Amino acid sequence: MKEKEKRLFKALCKFKESAIDSDMIEFATPSVLGHLFFNRMQGVAYDTLKKSGLLGNVNREFRNSLGAAYYQNVQKNQSFRQCVVMLSEILSHCNCNAAMLKGAYLCAHYPDGYRTSNDVDLLVLPKDVTTIGNLLTAAGFKQGNIRNGEFIPATRQEIIESKMMRGETIPYIKEVNLPFMRFFEVDINFSLDYKNSNGDTLSSMLSNVRIINEKELSILTLSNEDFFIHLCSHLYKEATTLPWIKMYRDMTLYKYCDIYLLLSEMTDNQLYRVFNRAKELGLEKICAYAILETIGLFDMNNSVAYNMAIEAIADEPDFCLKVVSPKDKKMYIYQTADVNERFFMESRENDLKEVFSNEKT
Repeated sequence: MKEKEKRLFKALCKFKESAIDSDMIEFATPSVLGHLFFNRMQGVAYDTLKKSGLLGNVNREFRNSLGAAYYQNVQKNQSFRQCVVMLSEILSHCNCNAAMLKGAYLCAHYPDGYRTSNDVDLLVLPKDVTTIGNLLTAAGFKQGNIRNGEFIPATRQEIIESKMMRGETIPYIKEVNLPFMRFFEVDINFSLDYKNSNGDTLSSMLSNVRIINEKELSILTLSNEDFFIHLCSHLYKEATTLPWIKMYRDMTLYKYCDIYLLLSEMTDNQLYRVFNRAKELGLEKICAYAILETIGLFDMNNSVAYNMAIEAIADEPDFCLKVVSPKDKKMYIYQTADVNERFFMESRENDLKEVFSNEKT
């Protein structure tokens, strides 16, 4: 992408800021449009243009593509809402703690049409995985994956390997046949990273489960601080793990937009509480990673968040550049420090350099 195309792309995504400069609209190119869809930001971009009074200024195909996606998002979220209500009813019969994460809350919290989700991530303790799984199975869910639009049942070996290696179960899927949502998927997570670990941290987080009411929807989730910290942990896991980078799914912008949205709503006192809680959980560097990368990508002016994040990684200043390969236990580091340059790279994998054992200290 050309520099002015990049500027327009970012301006269309920064929905918390003032109206877009009309002079930028001439750079509404197919390349910008493709990036918006690839990063799941098309709904945000459409409403940003609408609020700026510039919908009529862009190319018809550009405008119509974004508009169709926006209104599809609105309808899809109505379907997703029904699924969240259904899952809430299922979980009401469980005596163990479980928290709905990410999209279950965020799809309702964003302005209409901005964010969608096909699934709900549940955070539970390892000992409760079977109990939750049995409830879902009794409600008609089956373990497997959606491939080419069709449900493929999981093998017993796949189910076992996922629990052992990934810290999550094979998805539980139910055919619901709702508008723009044929299948509803529930992912049960019992780890904060790619490993089956973090028992104490999970116990601490799940001890604070609560119900949040958002747009007349009651969502069983974590405390405000823990929800944000978990979101940071999930982003960090995907952005700094080599297989995700190879799949080009490491820096999809909607994940950073989630942090942008919540961070923009925080007071200084709330930020202090987030970092204090993150320090209790041993996740302050991971929290700092997500905040620093988001501040860079969205050009946020938040000196309090920035300074606290920088302080958290002061003893490891290259923390935001490190990438791990779990399969062979290798460590890599990005050669390009600027997050915007990395984001627009055609291949971030090619920017990585292996860190050998004598360099890791």
